Amino acid sequence: MENKTQTQQDDNKTDNAITKNTIPLIKDLFHVHGKVGEGTFSSVFLATLKSSDGSKKFALKYLVPTRHPEKIERELQCMQQIGGKDYVVGLELCLRSFETVIFVMPYMRHDKFSEYVQNMTVQETKDYMTALLTALRRVHQFNIIHRDVKPSNFLYDRCNRRYLLVDFGLAQEYVPEEKPKHHKLINSDVQSVKRKKSDEVLIICNNKEYISMNTRKKVTGEKCCCFGKPKICSLCTSRPEQTAPRAGTPGFRAPEVLLKYPSQTPAIDIWACGVMMLCILSGTQPFFHSPDDCTALAEITTIFGSNKMQQCAQKLGKKIIFSEEIPGIDIVSLCQKLQKRNKSLLNNSNHNLYEKVSSGNQFPKEAYHLLLSLLDLDHKTRFTADQALNHPFFKS
Repeated sequence: MENKTQTQQDDNKTDNAITKNTIPLIKDLFHVHGKVGEGTFSSVFLATLKSSDGSKKFALKYLVPTRHPEKIERELQCMQQIGGKDYVVGLELCLRSFETVIFVMPYMRHDKFSEYVQNMTVQETKDYMTALLTALRRVHQFNIIHRDVKPSNFLYDRCNRRYLLVDFGLAQEYVPEEKPKHHKLINSDVQSVKRKKSDEVLIICNNKEYISMNTRKKVTGEKCCCFGKPKICSLCTSRPEQTAPRAGTPGFRAPEVLLKYPSQTPAIDIWACGVMMLCILSGTQPFFHSPDDCTALAEITTIFGSNKMQQCAQKLGKKIIFSEEIPGIDIVSLCQKLQKRNKSLLNNSNHNLYEKVSSGNQFPKEAYHLLLSLLDLDHKTRFTADQALNHPFFKS
């Protein structure tokens, strides 16, 4: 234990030295107290101003030098234009020295999702989801997709009921599609596109594996021989892989992301929001254990059933083939069973805490209706943040 503590202290000293030395102004302005967060492209440090009494704290986000300049600029613009309002993190200062960039943001202490997800009351859930959806509504008003909505990026100070949506490192601009003016021409084009996309097939075998392939013939007349089978032929392996944005954290990726649909919308943030609500209503975190996109598709299929997943894929111009029909699960019963199980575990570990929260966890039917609207497999009919905020669940 002592060795582990000493290692952490050494790591903090190293991190602090790196932060101070990369931009000299950091050393002049701030006392850096240590690392409080870390991601793939950044590290976050707690700091206070040297010229103050230390009561106001700041989060210094140190971006790795290999981060693409365009992505850094987009993240900076998001915080400048969107942040500081409606529970969206703002920017106090941006410091740059050669390839090193540091964002200075207000610091907010927060609790871990795992510490409160099992015992949130109905009213606390309403407040939490209202804040999250309010933040997303503001982000989407600027035609920005956050792309990494998850509990660790939505900070929650439980004691003071404070909320903050952070980390726009994967944010992406969204260009809304214009409504077609010439319906006949557009419809024929859409049919043509559908015919082309329908050649893309996903096969899920034993609810675990899937293979992407294209069944169109080559000019030479060679024919695919793996259509509908749990294998892939040489013709399909020789075709270029389809590319589509797939940023985000495993377990929170929407179906259209997993199915590599290229025209993604802010609806992917709403899906992630729905997964967070699913964790709360079931008292389970994480809900989806998805090491890869293949497993993620299988897990979602287990909840909604193979027929609905096939319909979802078809609307995206895809086709999924299952080795067997999967019926799906009643999500209300599932959440209630998981909630009951977790309450029992909580009761065994801490009787007083269980007695305190058990009476407030009976979620009304409106909560589950909202949940299913957020987890709509069809991204076009999935609730927007504004629609969700006007749901009866928040009015009762």
